[in-house]
Amino acid sequence: MADSFFKSKKNWAVVIAASIAVVASVVVLNKKSTKIAEEKNETARPYIHPPLAGVDIPFTIYKVNAVSGTKLTLKTGSSITIPENAFVDETGKHLTGEVELRCREFHDPVDFFVAGIPMTYDSAGVRYHFESAGMIEIAAYQNNKQVSIAPEKSVNIELASNYKSTEHNLYKLDTTKNNWSCLGKDKVIVTKNNTENKNEKQVAAVQSSKAYEAIEEQKTVLQKEKETQLTSAQKNMSEPVKPVKAINTKYNFNIDVDVNEFPELAIYKGLLFQVGDENKNFNESSYNVVWDDASIKEGTKKGENYLLTLKKGAKKYSLIVYPVFEGKNYESAKKIYQEKYNKYTVLLDKKVEDEKRIEAEYQTKLAALKKQEIALKNKWEEESKQEFNRLTAQEKIKRTFAINSFGIYNCDHAMPYPKGVSCIANLTVDDKKLMCYDIFLVDSAKNALFNFYKNPVINFSFDPQSKNILWTVENGVLYWLKPEQFNSIQVREGKADLVMNKVDIKFKTAAEIKAFFKL
Repeated sequence: MADSFFKSKKNWAVVIAASIAVVASVVVLNKKSTKIAEEKNETARPYIHPPLAGVDIPFTIYKVNAVSGTKLTLKTGSSITIPENAFVDETGKHLTGEVELRCREFHDPVDFFVAGIPMTYDSAGVRYHFESAGMIEIAAYQNNKQVSIAPEKSVNIELASNYKSTEHNLYKLDTTKNNWSCLGKDKVIVTKNNTENKNEKQVAAVQSSKAYEAIEEQKTVLQKEKETQLTSAQKNMSEPVKPVKAINTKYNFNIDVDVNEFPELAIYKGLLFQVGDENKNFNESSYNVVWDDASIKEGTKKGENYLLTLKKGAKKYSLIVYPVFEGKNYESAKKIYQEKYNKYTVLLDKKVEDEKRIEAEYQTKLAALKKQEIALKNKWEEESKQEFNRLTAQEKIKRTFAINSFGIYNCDHAMPYPKGVSCIANLTVDDKKLMCYDIFLVDSAKNALFNFYKNPVINFSFDPQSKNILWTVENGVLYWLKPEQFNSIQVREGKADLVMNKVDIKFKTAAEIKAFFKL
């Protein structure tokens, strides 16, 4: 069968064609595998990955009553309205008590860059970039466990913005599918920036900040230290009991007292216990009884009288008694008391001085902490004012929407990459290729951060009519192409070398980056 097949010229041609088809399919498969490998490499990292270690957009923390709900005003002028009974745990149970609300906003390319939030949107196999009108991330926790919005509730967001365009849609970042989900349109509210609006008071979230909480903890520690010092100053400060002379017309008992249990009575000898007048049912016949047991404990007046309990079989008899002394024992007790009292007054004077010193030191340290609180509050208010002014021009714009789950929400307009100059871009520094993966283009004409992948960039493009900045990071170091360098980019045979500049500054905040790049 095989021999007859290969002898046929017609069939041999078919075999050759089939072989070519097999080879072609292998080539296609290999190309597909390469593409998949590239995509896997791109998505192997966390979907949200801040490129600069130690630099991020910090969360502001608010404490919210889970039952009553509230309206929070952020330092940017944005607001969050939380209804009553808005939070549930992982089982769906409504929460009570305090819930910690964490939120942060992103309003410009530097915010997007340092936070590492992807600004690309894949739709129908086409990748778009976002031009943002404002973005917010919001989450809630109780006892360090993340909680959710109750199914029947929604949280209303009024996001401060510089953009009143109605072309923008509302998106939520889907970290499971690594893409943005379009939720429709937000609502744009524009109001004139009149004097009343300028003087609008902001709710200071400073009291929920980590720095404020640290100061509060220091105040608690300081209070405990003060209490410990005061307790130490009061040691051995018990005032001696003044001896009382026995009255001959009253009955008394001679009882051995446990000196460990009643140390205030152990300093005297010849101690007797006199029957108090409050014992209306006292009967002198109790003297004629041989009691099996007698016990004594503090009475109705601490340090002054005691409760004497006598027992014989099932019979029990209780009396209020007072410590007294007779004759020489009384004189001796008075002398001992005076010596003890003189020492006590010396210790008392020292205790008063120690308490004054301890209180003065406490007030000095407390005043320093309060000064820090005031400075923190003033700094917060100044930052709030600057941030509010930055997001407020002739008109104050709010983009409003309701959310049913926590996460990252973006008021965005999807658009293609910039056009004008297209080339394969090779990023170098000191004549060496930069080993970088993410390359970011800032186009001043748009509130966007365009993302390119891998150096050299196969499909690099930019608008030469705009002011552009290019960023990338290699081994934690930031490099950039200055705006004026774009004018001198020379494209030869579809390729261009971009000589990057190393940034030697170690940034700590997004504000420092904005100041450096004058954005």
